[in-house]
Amino acid sequence: MVSPLTAAPPSAGVRTPAATMRTAPSSAVAGRSPREARDPARRDGQVGEGEDGERDHLPLLAPSGCQPPRTALECRPVSAPLEIVLDLGEAVTPGHALRAALSLACATGRPFTALRVRTARPDPGLRPRDLPAISLAARLCAAAVSGAEAGSQRLRFEPTSTVRPVEGLEVDAGAAGSTGQLLELALGPLSLAGAPSTLSLRGATHQPGPPSFHQLALAWAPALLRLGFKVELSLAMAGFHAQGGGLVTARIEPARPMPPLDLTHRGLLREVELLSLTGGLDLEVGALQAARAARALRALGVAAEVERLPVPVHGSAGSHLLVLGRFERFTSGHGAVAAQGRPPAEAAEAAVASFQAHLEAGGAVDGVLGGQLVLPAALLAAGLVLGPAGLVPATRFTVSEVTGPLLAVAEVVPRFLAVEVAVVGRAGRPGEVRVQPAGGPLGVLPLTGGPA
Repeated sequence: MVSPLTAAPPSAGVRTPAATMRTAPSSAVAGRSPREARDPARRDGQVGEGEDGERDHLPLLAPSGCQPPRTALECRPVSAPLEIVLDLGEAVTPGHALRAALSLACATGRPFTALRVRTARPDPGLRPRDLPAISLAARLCAAAVSGAEAGSQRLRFEPTSTVRPVEGLEVDAGAAGSTGQLLELALGPLSLAGAPSTLSLRGATHQPGPPSFHQLALAWAPALLRLGFKVELSLAMAGFHAQGGGLVTARIEPARPMPPLDLTHRGLLREVELLSLTGGLDLEVGALQAARAARALRALGVAAEVERLPVPVHGSAGSHLLVLGRFERFTSGHGAVAAQGRPPAEAAEAAVASFQAHLEAGGAVDGVLGGQLVLPAALLAAGLVLGPAGLVPATRFTVSEVTGPLLAVAEVVPRFLAVEVAVVGRAGRPGEVRVQPAGGPLGVLPLTGGPA
């Protein structure tokens, strides 16, 4: 299986049965230090050939007068690592792949070039909604950027500074831009910055496609805690697609080591909550939306607690229905937005249908959240969050659906980090995700093919 995101052919040692995608870095060597995990160079300081035919990177050396780093990101390399090249021409979800690359470039200091951006699409090149993500990443690591304009099919991104904590950083996603997606991009680099950071993000908070603010606050943030990443979110103003106008504040704490997450079973369903949110609309809309969702859940034999909440807006209007499934070991969130002509009743039924699919598939983690957990799990596996000696920072969880964004992130991650990522299962079907250090003991997470 040739990855659409790599310019070089995959390693001959990578097993890719029909039901398994496994990607590995070019220099998978066990027993790396955190700095070696960040830059998989030969320990003798020489530049040689990696396992997949790419050249290894120049060694990370502490600058003169710099003490041994307390974290993987404290000292910059004397010589910049060789550049990563990503081919986004055939990527199924190029936006997710690009944002993952931007986040990882900031976290590792490694430059990359994205080629053939969306060339398989009728409207090729970068979209206007990509530009705020590029701008945010460039601000975090003082990157030198070329090709960052709408329609460009080539982007070069070169970090020139270590990511430092930020206080009150203001970010504008644009009227139709997702504040949540920008927050996901910033999470990894700022979690490794050594001190808390605060951001203010303006744009859309509830829109079709990206997870809503409430999905992030009530499902994503608690899931991150299981991996040692803490983010606190506050909604000052909701922004519905495509008028925007939303305002979210976030506080990102330094990541801390946690026991490895092994989540193959979610446990019994304890309770279900329905949140019916309206902004700029009559409160009766929220009541009807909630009643429609509750009726659909009763048809499945599921009782739910219902809460109707008005949210403040400025210049936008819409409604949002969120189904929260609280299982013994995990919480899933399933939302849909009624805006731009979509009836609230249709949004309610869509959210319930998503919850029903997750319930029937049996995965511990829903498909959307599964894609969001890969990158933080990879930062742990790469040793960028220092944990107790002898503890293998491996992560495993089942998903109710293998999604395109999950696969896109899983393919990008090993280009930047010395980790192995396996997605067992076919796109659109239930599966399992495994992330572990490169060359780690496979007995911890046996990377074997699963059912088709």
